[in-house]
Amino acid sequence: MRKIFLFSILFAFLFFGLAEGNQEGFNVPSISPSVKNIKIRLDVPLVLSPSNVNIITIKKTPITFKPFDYNFFKITKSQVITLENGNKITGEEFLREINEIEKKLNSYGYSLRDKEEEIVIQKILIKRDDLEMQRKLLRSITPFAVLQPVQKEEPMKEFKDYNFSKKWDLDLGDNNFNINISTNLEMKGKESQILTNAYALAEAGILGRKAQLIKIETNLVSGNNNGDDAKLNVYILGKKEYSKNFKTKYDLKENLRYGVDWGFPISAPVGPFNITGTFGIRGGIGLELSSNLDSLTCSISVKPSIDTKAFAEIGIDYKVASAGVGGELTILKDELLLKGSLALVLQDPLYNSFFNVSALGENNLDALSGDLYFFVKVNYLVGSKKFKAQIYEWDGFSYNTSLFNYSLNEPAYKDKVMWLVVKDIRGITPYTARNEKIDISSKRFYVEAVIGGETFSTMIPDTNGNGIADHDWVLKIPLSSRSIEVPIKIRVIQEYYARSLKFKNDLDILKGEGKDLDFILDLNTETLKGAVNEKIGKDYICTGDTNYFGERYHTITVKVTPNLEFMPASDKAK
Repeated sequence: MRKIFLFSILFAFLFFGLAEGNQEGFNVPSISPSVKNIKIRLDVPLVLSPSNVNIITIKKTPITFKPFDYNFFKITKSQVITLENGNKITGEEFLREINEIEKKLNSYGYSLRDKEEEIVIQKILIKRDDLEMQRKLLRSITPFAVLQPVQKEEPMKEFKDYNFSKKWDLDLGDNNFNINISTNLEMKGKESQILTNAYALAEAGILGRKAQLIKIETNLVSGNNNGDDAKLNVYILGKKEYSKNFKTKYDLKENLRYGVDWGFPISAPVGPFNITGTFGIRGGIGLELSSNLDSLTCSISVKPSIDTKAFAEIGIDYKVASAGVGGELTILKDELLLKGSLALVLQDPLYNSFFNVSALGENNLDALSGDLYFFVKVNYLVGSKKFKAQIYEWDGFSYNTSLFNYSLNEPAYKDKVMWLVVKDIRGITPYTARNEKIDISSKRFYVEAVIGGETFSTMIPDTNGNGIADHDWVLKIPLSSRSIEVPIKIRVIQEYYARSLKFKNDLDILKGEGKDLDFILDLNTETLKGAVNEKIGKDYICTGDTNYFGERYHTITVKVTPNLEFMPASDKAK
């Protein structure tokens, strides 16, 4: 079988050095040969069929087969013919192949005698409504604190451990083409130890196969008495490509670059034809990595960049026909930045010591955009016909945002306490404001409070699936009398299913700009000001003014109080 190599991806010339051939509309810039190329080929072939992919074949009424003869093409049986694609073939072989193709086309209602030169004969069904819903809700997918174990009640300590965490997950696409990005930044401070961890993962799926493009794991610990330890690992296409361990004061800077080439064998129909070859993902991955480890100081910065597209190398078992791929499909083009720095700055007197905190997260993403089709082109001397199978066609996702940005000094010693109560959470319900049924199934709520520079979080189930939280959240807040004004930010994320799609979205609990509840606790006047204006100790009902599916506006009730009239029952008891 003659294989015609066709590319729709960055680095094609570098990796294979092939002429353009049957590429149609591809952008294939060259890159430096010094970049390390990582190639993965899966062994198990994918046989594309209506049983595993929703394929729509555009058939017409079958035509009675009428064979061509030599006179039609003005050739003889023994004549050697040079075809447009460069193949040489005898007249006998040519006529046999042309009639075999004509008979196949006739069974689908098409003929080489038709006037049309280009025909879309097959499509993979794309659930555009589902993709549009994902795009509509995309900007409501924001970072959230990693859930922490519930702290046991104990007397107030002078020194209070510090905790910061932000986790962000993004799943986009359908069963055929999809991407997943997951990130996590955690910083913890204790009297004798500082920890900073960053994690990032990017995966892409095509036609039921999944590639782990990049995974980054970092774990930095700085402590007294030579308790330093740092571990950094980078995986490309599932293989560990970079690893660094150090246990002393250290400054690290790395700029890593990789070419990636991941694919699998494929057999696919294009109407009555069958093509075979390789389908996959190609592109480039870079990573700027830096860290610092010093006495009671840890900082980390990871900046992965990904530029990948779909590619195909396919062929067909005919001399008079060629197979190829057209269009250009961006799988994932993404640049992520995660930076975290935490230091315990000791002072004299000791109770003036503080945590110096900075955290930054940014993401610029384009994914699953463009079009891609396989084609079979038949060259029959007096003309040519191209039959196309549309694999994907959509304008994709674009998401450029600041995930978080913090910079502050947080007192390490606390001498006051307040209580935060969040209750009566009502989010996305299975009914509209007019009481019309919506295909919504609520699962749980995640509630986050950023108080000063520290994050607290909890998960509240929705066992009834009605968009109403099962119980309240009561949080003990250690404070320092040195901080007269304490910023508080409350966010609520709801996890739910809309049709068959799973979502996690911010609830709108604030009228006007923004969705989250931002206010200041003034310890001098014992008042709340900002989005909440109330004396402490009183309930404040917060209602937003937007919704996603026509449901009633989202609401919560909050209260900040110096003491509780009673301690609520445990979650288990409720």
